[in-house]
Amino acid sequence: MERKNQFKTLSEGSVRIMAPDNFYIKGPGARTAGFYNLDQKLNRDITVSFLRTVKPRVALDAFGGTGIRGLRINREAGIKTVISEINKKSFQYIKINRDLNGSDVEVYNKTFQAVLNDFLFDYIDIDPYGSVLPYIDDAMLNLRNKGYIGITPTDLTALTGSMERKTFRRYRASIINDTYRHESGIRLLIGEIVRRAAAMDKAAVPMISLWHSHYYRVIFQIISSSSMADRQLEKIGTFNRHTGLAAEYRESSEGPIWLGNLNSDVVKNLNIIENPDKLFLKSLDAVKNNDLSLYFADMADFARIIHRDSIGVESSMEKLAANGIQCGRSQFSDTGIKVLVPVSDALHLIY
Repeated sequence: MERKNQFKTLSEGSVRIMAPDNFYIKGPGARTAGFYNLDQKLNRDITVSFLRTVKPRVALDAFGGTGIRGLRINREAGIKTVISEINKKSFQYIKINRDLNGSDVEVYNKTFQAVLNDFLFDYIDIDPYGSVLPYIDDAMLNLRNKGYIGITPTDLTALTGSMERKTFRRYRASIINDTYRHESGIRLLIGEIVRRAAAMDKAAVPMISLWHSHYYRVIFQIISSSSMADRQLEKIGTFNRHTGLAAEYRESSEGPIWLGNLNSDVVKNLNIIENPDKLFLKSLDAVKNNDLSLYFADMADFARIIHRDSIGVESSMEKLAANGIQCGRSQFSDTGIKVLVPVSDALHLIY
């Protein structure tokens, strides 16, 4: 029997929604009717900022839940938006929230594949519960050339190598489950999408990459070009901590993973959302440092390896800056620093 008074009215960005009163504050939760996860607000903030910047014509929120993402895209980015949701009860919630906001988003009680048959999109948002792989090929085939796809996988046990067989079965790769696992995981994800796009003579170009809590968020531009697809494939390979970080690390072979940039230049000029919170601003600052270096100098991890007391991040960054080295915090570790020199040089300067 359903409980009475089971909804709460919530505000996020410029919209209000009705959501179940047992909505999830942290973690992946469970996919239920009217699913709303507060921990994904940063994901939605980043998405809206990106779409306000690149301005696609027609967007699809493919797994609507409460409709919060699609409603925000429509209102805050000013983009024609379609929301699809296969769950009938969630579909009803989305229509209620659409009316609550006086929005003109189009809402359909259809599967992801079915709604793709009705429109040609410039942006497709894939935020399922678990892996995005069952949906990515159809999305790339039903996207206008030079359009964008935003993906939010939550299968981090596979992406970070904590379940080796699952990692290999799903992504055909090997990942070391250590302090670098989230940068490795996001690079594994990007590499897989790049390969799948290339098989269709398309180039998948990462625009912005984020790790937060239980999920990754990557937005790609998909370009129909076999020659560009070939160039993207050349950026996939293996990573060795001994040669790629510092000689003190053991020999290793991790991958195949993406070894190119995690962001595009659009990140430097994002049209920021209105009234951004501290988490958004802090995360965006760290994301902008992604491509200072391939992987990061981890102060605590390196100190452990050489049997020294760890030196703090702030004092380490001050020393690097005093030596003319551009640096910034890494989003992938609280003790990690991205540096515009070889990681080994930065580590040996500090220790």
